[in-house]
Amino acid sequence: MFDSLPRERLAFLPTPLHRLKNLGNSIGLEELWIKRDDQTGLSLGGNKARKLEFVLGDARKNRADTIVTVGGVQSNHCRQTAAACAIAGLRCILLLGGKEPPNYTGNLLLDKLLGAELKFYPDESVLTLKTRLDEVVETLKDFGLNPYAVPAGAEMPVGAIAYAIAMEELQVQAQKEGFLPDRILVATGTGGTLAGLIIGAHMLDLNVEIVGVSVLSDAETTRDRVCSLISRVIDEYPEVGSFKPNVLVDDTYIGEGYGVLSDGVRTSLGMFAKMDGIILDPVYTGKAGLALVRMALNGDIPSDSPTVFWHTGGQPALYAYPELGTA
Repeated sequence: MFDSLPRERLAFLPTPLHRLKNLGNSIGLEELWIKRDDQTGLSLGGNKARKLEFVLGDARKNRADTIVTVGGVQSNHCRQTAAACAIAGLRCILLLGGKEPPNYTGNLLLDKLLGAELKFYPDESVLTLKTRLDEVVETLKDFGLNPYAVPAGAEMPVGAIAYAIAMEELQVQAQKEGFLPDRILVATGTGGTLAGLIIGAHMLDLNVEIVGVSVLSDAETTRDRVCSLISRVIDEYPEVGSFKPNVLVDDTYIGEGYGVLSDGVRTSLGMFAKMDGIILDPVYTGKAGLALVRMALNGDIPSDSPTVFWHTGGQPALYAYPELGTA
């Protein structure tokens, strides 16, 4: 699948797939599994490592010398982009929506250690930085550089295809374990991972329900974004084949907003950690974990239905939430 595309090998693949026995038993799921993309290996792991393999492959194909991308101050995508650039020997510029904090912690500290150039925009967010990205890219071109722009979360066709390939990886692992998943739950921000998984399921003819647990935008906005990206992938890569995607988005767990810690997320972090030693993050997987627990306890997932929780990483953000350490 997509074997002819240029690719910069960055991730430790395949990532593990294993059962969550204790958590599964406690919430009434006999077949609860976890896909560990927190263990991709690139600067403490995460799902963006898969995407960046193809993004950097395309950047090298275009002879880029500088990667410019955007994200929040605690962006996992920006941290992994900085690491990928360090490995590839490319200049990395990160445009961050939010105020510069007095002390660098979590992902931001790692960005600095990895040698990225950081620019803060206090009045911007991850969804409004597109104009800034275009401006910086044009300025770099004026200085004779050859920059390569990467949108937030690598939400672009060359990034999304990485998760179509990841779906094939999951299929092979699940078959070895003697099952195929009925459903997959995955945290969804800009939507590239969800789009890729849906494309992969289509290409492999898998009958699987894929639920994106939104952490950023309402369900309608997220669905529109994912459908638009899938259409772009189909246009750019004809081998995908035309199809009408069924995009399932649950926006119930956004709470008070992106990156805002709730009591429910605290609970899901504790359940995963205390029962199976799995560390989630407070921004993405903590909310997806909460969705999984509540869906199971509410009876929305049959007890004998094989379910995969796709861990997208992000644990460094924990260190930017000191309130998690309070009683």
